[in-house]
Amino acid sequence: MSIQPIRITSAFLCFSALTACSTQQATSPETYVNMQPGKLFADLPDSCPTPDAFAINPKGGLTLSCPNFADGSKPGMLLHLSDDGEVSEISTIPGHKARPMGLAWGDDGTLYVANNAGKHQGSVLRLSFNGNKIKEVEVVATGLSSPNGLRYYNGQLYLTQLQLPKAKTPKLSSAIYRFKSTDRNIQIASDLSSSHILFKTQTQNPSRQFGLDGLVFDSKGNLFVGDFGDAKIYKLELNSSGELTSSSVFAQLPLTTGIDGLAIDNKDNLYLAGFLQNQIYKVNTKGTYSLIADYDDNDGSNGQIDQPADVIVYNNKLFISNFDLMKGPGMINSGHSKPYTISYIDL
Repeated sequence: MSIQPIRITSAFLCFSALTACSTQQATSPETYVNMQPGKLFADLPDSCPTPDAFAINPKGGLTLSCPNFADGSKPGMLLHLSDDGEVSEISTIPGHKARPMGLAWGDDGTLYVANNAGKHQGSVLRLSFNGNKIKEVEVVATGLSSPNGLRYYNGQLYLTQLQLPKAKTPKLSSAIYRFKSTDRNIQIASDLSSSHILFKTQTQNPSRQFGLDGLVFDSKGNLFVGDFGDAKIYKLELNSSGELTSSSVFAQLPLTTGIDGLAIDNKDNLYLAGFLQNQIYKVNTKGTYSLIADYDDNDGSNGQIDQPADVIVYNNKLFISNFDLMKGPGMINSGHSKPYTISYIDL
């Protein structure tokens, strides 16, 4: 019998001995002994009602994307979070209908943005700065249906598309695309025809047809990506040119998870946002997972985890964006409300 947590409903933590985990789980979980309460890091302004993805700013602090899907009248916004939790607006993205999601800083101090602006209107943008102001916006790729997770590694960009609506496959297809950071105005169709596709899959879960989402590199250059609907984490091995050499299922989480953002620590442990159930999981280097935070429906006001979209390891803490928007079957979240928050867990 394994020890599993009762959901955290206040600032304290409760444990109870319950039954063993579902037999649907292909990877055996660790005993749940490391539950961590979420703490409030920052309250966000009205310009950011739906915080999404993080990136570590090369000058210090965190960059946060806010697609603002909760209010179509508000443009997408980029924010800066200082180490002590001070929040400041960077800017909207000039000249573009922008709904920024995945973020990645390049080696030269430019910021790449997965812009989920609508069906076949999405793009990957390159932002250069003059001080703290956006100086120029260039288009790396366009025509995307659902650009989501984004990583920069060795001069190349790795992007997930959650859905490929034009792919004529039995189940929903999704893919990882690879671009050179020097690419400009690459046209992408929402099918499987692009030569920029690095990896593709079909999500088998009929009740959750959303595919590849969060992704992250480990210290050895392996790329990990989560399938939202199937709750799988894939491990992709790449050669020195960034080309795929092998792929495998690294971990299988419960189908109730909804794997969104992925992060990694300096020991190559993975952390993932469980979007559907207000959960945070840790996955060790052997692919064994443990649940480290688990919350009922809440408003996030005291640092509770409230529909987590992304996670990032920074300053020995795991930062969590509380998207707090979607509701429906299989989701703990019951609606969107203030406050808009960033939580953290001490590691």
